[in-house]
Amino acid sequence: MKVKTKATAILFAASLPFSLQAGEVEDLKAQMMQMQKRLAELEKKQKQTAEASATVVEELAALQNEGLFQAVDITKSHSGLGAAASKVYYTQNPLSIGGYGEMYWADSSDKTAITDVYRFVPYIGYKFNDWIVLNTELEFEHGGNEVAVEFMYLDFLLDNNYNIRVGNQLVPMGLVNQRHEPTLFPTVQRPETETLIIPSTWHETGVIVYGELGMPSLTYHLGFINALNVNSDDTKIGNIKWLRNGRWGSSEKAPMGKVAVTGRLDYSSIDGLTVGVSAYYGNGSNRDIDNVNGTSLFIYDLHAIYRYEAVTLKGLFTQAMLDDAEKIGPDAVEEAEGYYLTAEYDIMSHFNNKYRLPIFVQYENYNPVKETVSGIGELDDIENITFGLNFYPHEQVVLKADYQIKDRNDGSDEEETLSVGIGFIF
Repeated sequence: MKVKTKATAILFAASLPFSLQAGEVEDLKAQMMQMQKRLAELEKKQKQTAEASATVVEELAALQNEGLFQAVDITKSHSGLGAAASKVYYTQNPLSIGGYGEMYWADSSDKTAITDVYRFVPYIGYKFNDWIVLNTELEFEHGGNEVAVEFMYLDFLLDNNYNIRVGNQLVPMGLVNQRHEPTLFPTVQRPETETLIIPSTWHETGVIVYGELGMPSLTYHLGFINALNVNSDDTKIGNIKWLRNGRWGSSEKAPMGKVAVTGRLDYSSIDGLTVGVSAYYGNGSNRDIDNVNGTSLFIYDLHAIYRYEAVTLKGLFTQAMLDDAEKIGPDAVEEAEGYYLTAEYDIMSHFNNKYRLPIFVQYENYNPVKETVSGIGELDDIENITFGLNFYPHEQVVLKADYQIKDRNDGSDEEETLSVGIGFIF
């Protein structure tokens, strides 16, 4: 019985297509084609949904990167500023937060070993629109014992050839003053030539126009700023910090009776080479009381940077001259002078491009009290030879170590200092 039932079922199924009418077969074909079409549409929609989801993820990542947490692009510099200080100019989000920090340990042959949380510096910037930019730098030094506004200005971005910067701002001189972030110079401490003669970090209130002179490779700065005041006891007695202590910076109600002019010109058309000159000229006395008329202070520098593959060479020469210094004091400083040369070579360039390990040597010769009115108190030239290395585990992070030999050329023993430090930008 079961065998007959199975046989009957097989015969019925086999004969079913032959029992359908021709019209019914066509209907089935049409339905199958509609089903295939619907399946194709569903697959297309599924693909579009997946692509849209991926786009949303990418846009969210871009918003994060272009917002408060945008990474620093170390290849970009606006008007000669460091990469982190330039961050606000390249973000899409109006608000930008960046900064840098550095700390070190040092052991000198004639001093006790020290450690210092040297600087923590937040940058806060804001774009009001595409041509008005606020940029600020707040500095906390020595673990917060010293706090200052390093700069606070408004930038009016009018044209590649002509922009106006108004407020307290970095004086456009030297190699370090505008680019003083720790990833931008190899030594643990900044060159002493650029802290005592070009008194970095040097910032004053004023108005500076800057831009390109017809081509991106030729740039300029020109403006008026609050003058240094060297009408001081430091100048009278020949203190090596007579220029550095003359800065008004962002001091509370700083006198601004005298205004100085400053300018800078840089040329970088030759591959890897940038050469430039910068200058400052103003009255030597800028005090609210006991002012002295008739003095003038002129500071200038010549600087150059050359980069070729793993090699970086830097050099700077500067002079400061105080005319009619005798009006300040009979033994007052008349002239300061200095220069330094730095050579770096990245030994990791042969092995791994992910990391950098430049070794360097720096020779520095400077004299902050080279000449005085009477000849009394003049110093011998000071020579620093510094060699060391930097390790960059990330392009925004540096670990430093150097050994410096200081010779004052006055018969005293040489001073030798071993320093290690860390630095970062963000």
